Amino acid sequence: MRARKTKIIATVGPASLGNNVLKTIIREGADIIRFNSAYGTKRQYKALTDEIKKENKRRKNKVLLLFDLKPGKWEIFEGMVIPDIVAVSFVETASQAIKTRKMFSEGTMIISKIECKKGVKSFDKILDASDGIMVGRGDLGESVSLEMLPCIQKMLTRKTIENGKFLVIATEMLLSMVKSPTPTRAEVSDVGNAVFDGASAVMLSEETAIGKYPIEAVRVMRSVVESSESCSFIGGENK
Repeated sequence: MRARKTKIIATVGPASLGNNVLKTIIREGADIIRFNSAYGTKRQYKALTDEIKKENKRRKNKVLLLFDLKPGKWEIFEGMVIPDIVAVSFVETASQAIKTRKMFSEGTMIISKIECKKGVKSFDKILDASDGIMVGRGDLGESVSLEMLPCIQKMLTRKTIENGKFLVIATEMLLSMVKSPTPTRAEVSDVGNAVFDGASAVMLSEETAIGKYPIEAVRVMRSVVESSESCSFIGGENK
């Protein structure tokens, strides 16, 4: 089987603690582990970071670490390892990405999260100042009219890919799996369409952070991504 191109981001939280859940999530296909201050404490994240380090020692392909920075909650990550990726929440201007870049080492990827109208309006400049873009459809869907969300997502997707930047499609991709061991058909189609559009990564949030079925969610995500990438009818095979 050929290597999967679309990365899977799994957010860790209470559901990922203990019983080797994090280790299993990684082995089931999570390429990037996301820390979100909403789902844990500094002590918990330190323990999870140590576990990721141990897992990386036995892996050929390193699991990357993503810190999700929210205004006023950055201190939770102070003193921890330098992340591979930093996602900046509610980016409205390019200056936010530029300021964040100065805080981290040169090798850290800076991803701007587009979650509000101002971010959409200033998108071209934000894109230029960033290494990648995360389409945060949850908060963005509250900032713009719902019927416009698909159009905006496609526009952000196209511009990001055309500029050769890293693209993450996020929020509610397999949300029903917070409580159910299987996703809805609409969710499966959502993941597949993100792959067909050329997303660099698809993200799990509540599903793996606080859901009842974190391992199953990663397993389903990997299966749908692999199937979509091999779908020659759409052109996924040439992605």
